[in-house]
Amino acid sequence: MLARVRRTLRERELLRPGARVLVAVSGGPDSAALLDVLRRLDELALDLRAASVDHGLRPGSADDVATARALAERLGVEFHALAVEVKGEGASLQAHAREARYAALRGLAAELRADAIAVGHTLDDQAETVLSRMLRGASLTGLAGIEPRRADGVIRPLLDCRREAVRAHVARFGLPHVTDPSNHDDRFERVRLREVVIPTLLEEDPAVVEHLAGLADEARSIRAWVDLEAGRLLEARERPEVLRLAGPEPVRTRAIGRWIEEITGARAKRAHLVALGRGDETLLAGGWVARPSGDRIVAAREGDRPTRSRAAEE
Repeated sequence: MLARVRRTLRERELLRPGARVLVAVSGGPDSAALLDVLRRLDELALDLRAASVDHGLRPGSADDVATARALAERLGVEFHALAVEVKGEGASLQAHAREARYAALRGLAAELRADAIAVGHTLDDQAETVLSRMLRGASLTGLAGIEPRRADGVIRPLLDCRREAVRAHVARFGLPHVTDPSNHDDRFERVRLREVVIPTLLEEDPAVVEHLAGLADEARSIRAWVDLEAGRLLEARERPEVLRLAGPEPVRTRAIGRWIEEITGARAKRAHLVALGRGDETLLAGGWVARPSGDRIVAAREGDRPTRSRAAEE
């Protein structure tokens, strides 16, 4: 496992030697293995700090933080306990918890002047994410899955490691950890994918997890190329409100989406992209109207009024 993580850090360019890294430790086995493995990479001389976030969503959550603290103390790593308040229900609750957790970690990372925030997602997590997005009809570029490195400094050193290898590392070294009961709650889609769908797929192909993760890497490479070409279309504009289109459809669609976000300040909706792609006049956020004309789209601010695409959305 150490060799695999070394390769991931090198090939995905996640960390430089001597970097200060804030490791998010939930108390679970994946993050326990993450902290231990990074501590064992002597050649990198990493300056490690650990943090655990208590969401206060279930009884015993404080015990998870205590377990994370015990692990950090055993490994000789400075520890920080964080607490957040989360509101919402169902999937919304999970999303809000994730947002609150990352906000707290980013805040601490800034305070510590950390170069990165390391989290414990594995190859299996990547496969589950890709499969979930496939089921929701994501585009090819949407199948890029979990980012090895995010723009906000979050990195995933375990992203090329199978979950079973991570758990074996925890067992081998007797690392203190807890099991989150929500990981077996089939009300959550990810649990159903993990415990029902993927095991069924593994019966058809024992390498399906690697295949799904490989698809994410390929989709991410394609997305990078599409973003580069779309950026060139945006840079070639003579006026911000006029976008001239060229190249293959994925490039044109990405350019349109970025153009919409730039002129309106709002995220482009799928309905907008579809309507403009087929040549329909489209009402955008903030009273902007986009009109396709030949190989270009022209936007004008005309106030709020209904259009065919808006009627279709409603």
